[in-house]
Amino acid sequence: MNTVETILSRRSTRNFNHKDISKEDINTILSCAMSAPTARNQQGFRFIVVDKQELLNKISQEIEHGKMCKDANKAIIVCYEIKDETSELYWIQDASAATQNILLSSTALGIGSVWVALHPREQKINFIKDQFNLPDHIKPLSLIALGYKENFLKQIDRFDSSKVKYNNWDKDWQ
Repeated sequence: MNTVETILSRRSTRNFNHKDISKEDINTILSCAMSAPTARNQQGFRFIVVDKQELLNKISQEIEHGKMCKDANKAIIVCYEIKDETSELYWIQDASAATQNILLSSTALGIGSVWVALHPREQKINFIKDQFNLPDHIKPLSLIALGYKENFLKQIDRFDSSKVKYNNWDKDWQ
């Protein structure tokens, strides 16, 4: 699968089978996440791989919209280390780029994924910080449930030319 095919075929997966994701595939996914761009090359990404079923079950019960973690084989929590003013200003963009790379690399490997937003919901953030003992300078952004797809969703063409303008904002476009 080439890059364009991967991007266009990526869909959020909420139903997983019980096939195990190999450590090699998890490391490939994390390598792709760590290849995401960051402001001033801060590379402040930090990741928690959740592979214990009791933790996945707890996440599914405690995190709003996290119920798919119960059937997931693994989950990755994307965090960012706040080191200075630059990381404080850009951590959301940087961690979001890493999250997107996780979603795309998972798709390329035939692994389903779904992005569960943690930030900016304080209840979700506090649960993750407490459950995983995060220090104050580590901020959680997202949780990605991973597993092999139970059902394959068809590709959707989402291109909409009415959302594109060239060179200026057309006054007829509201």
